[in-house]
Amino acid sequence: MKKQEMIDTLKTQGENINKELTEMQLKFNNKKEQLLRIEGALEALSLLDDEPQPPTPKEKAEVPDHTSAAKALGI
Repeated sequence: MKKQEMIDTLKTQGENINKELTEMQLKFNNKKEQLLRIEGALEALSLLDDEPQPPTPKEKAEVPDHTSAAKALGI
């Protein structure tokens, strides 16, 4: 193999490896972004669990009995 052929072969290999590394870096960054989104969603969901639940319709329907107070006032 001649010197120029070896230089050309090595340049081509270097370009291919550089291209492959760039693609791998893009894939890595995409996966990292996906992971951050998942972690954010998990954190948001965990905060929702800590919030008090809205009252059920049965709890809303309960009205306190003021009969004895009304009798005391003569109503």
